[in-house]
Amino acid sequence: MFVARGTVSLEGAGELATGDAVRFTATGGQQVIATEPAELLVWEMHATIAA
Repeated sequence: MFVARGTVSLEGAGELATGDAVRFTATGGQQVIATEPAELLVWEMHATIAA
């Protein structure tokens, strides 16, 4: 998830602001609450990342 604009509170991680990003793996879902007007980009990838 990428915070394109604004500020949100992410369950278990705290506050995220414009330009912040977070990667979720094997989660059952987390609550996101906008603490001011916000725009989020969320996408899903079906490929594994090779090290």
